[in-house]
Amino acid sequence: MSVHVNQDLSFGYIDGVGALVRTGLGGADAPGTTATASLVKASTGSADVAFWGPDNGFPQQVVADAEADTSLATMLNWKAKAWYGGGLCYGLVTFDESGAEVFKQVRLPEVEEFIRRSNLARYAMEALIDISWFGQAFPELILTRNRQKIYSVSELDTTWCRYAKAKRAQDLMKWVYVNANWTNGGRFDDEYTTKIPVLDPYYDAVAGLRARTDGFRYVYPISFPSPDKAEYQLASWNTVRRSGWLAIGRAVVEFKKMLLKNILSVEWMIEINPAYWNWKYKDWDEKGDDDRRALMAAELKNFGDVMTGSNGAGKSLMTTTVQDSQGNAVAAFKVTALDKKMKEGLFNEDSQEAASHVFTAGGVAPTLMGIQPGKNMGAGSGSDARVAFNNFISTSTFEQHLVLEVLHFIRDFNAWPENLEFRFKQPLIMTLDKGKQTQQQTS
Repeated sequence: MSVHVNQDLSFGYIDGVGALVRTGLGGADAPGTTATASLVKASTGSADVAFWGPDNGFPQQVVADAEADTSLATMLNWKAKAWYGGGLCYGLVTFDESGAEVFKQVRLPEVEEFIRRSNLARYAMEALIDISWFGQAFPELILTRNRQKIYSVSELDTTWCRYAKAKRAQDLMKWVYVNANWTNGGRFDDEYTTKIPVLDPYYDAVAGLRARTDGFRYVYPISFPSPDKAEYQLASWNTVRRSGWLAIGRAVVEFKKMLLKNILSVEWMIEINPAYWNWKYKDWDEKGDDDRRALMAAELKNFGDVMTGSNGAGKSLMTTTVQDSQGNAVAAFKVTALDKKMKEGLFNEDSQEAASHVFTAGGVAPTLMGIQPGKNMGAGSGSDARVAFNNFISTSTFEQHLVLEVLHFIRDFNAWPENLEFRFKQPLIMTLDKGKQTQQQTS
């Protein structure tokens, strides 16, 4: 009889009796819930770098975790595309006699040349994606040779950017180091690192740049503020990683793969109360993954022996009770015989709940993402989607303005008309009785 325990210790399989086992652990309870922790190596010799995360690999861990989830990466990219809407435009802002704003699109040769040189649509989309994924972005500005104009703008890859460590309070975020190999031994002083000075966006950035003589490339950092963070902000959706729900979603995938492989032989579901492990092993919380996995494998083998009758004296194990966190006596084990219908729907509700937490953390209504995985496959009504989309757009102004802030800084530095503004064409979904299904607005 052989047994298997998955990576985050959330389930096992006893092939001798065809039993799937919920261990009651995994997700937030597992010692290592980040899928990529073992892939990240701390950068050595980078004393001048402000580490992003304990091992300087936080953004790479985020990307790997998101790419391993069927909902998260798509949701984050959807947010960026929704913010982008109908794309960028620019125009002159005036006010009529009643004080109402009048935005009129125009075409100015110098601005048009700048847009073409910078491929401005690409800058906007890449910056929005970085805001969505990481809560911050690193636009790079290139000056002309005479330093009188900003020649172009582009977005640096946020996962490659690290701030210089502040040696004094006034040095905070003075430089950005760009290196694609931070998680593979990259150093601030190696041949693959580019050092770029950072502009201060808070105190007259235009005058600040005019006074600078330390280069022709500058980073104008933008970020969605998060509490108690200095160099690196934390996107609010990261709660789904820290809470363990992302790990639960991965565990469901492993469950499903094993279930499909053994669908004909799976006959039982064993569910273990989490309190059992601390009751049975007093030092359970101090044990690492390998020790826990070995103990679980031994327990699962014992369950198999009990269920096959090869250890008759052990049948009393199935009636064991333990105390839960409230001090109540609860059954340590629950054994359920699975019929065909139950097998087909196994873990669908877990999948749906994990996906729901991803959307909730990201601030996106599930109806906007189409059909949800899980037992209840509905996507909601068209009215639900319309209201949810319009609500999402109406609460996304600041994220859009972060990207536009850089363009308005360029406007001021390049001495373009002061009433020139860049905006996003933002479609709002209207009801059919309005005569058309969408209406464009600029924001």
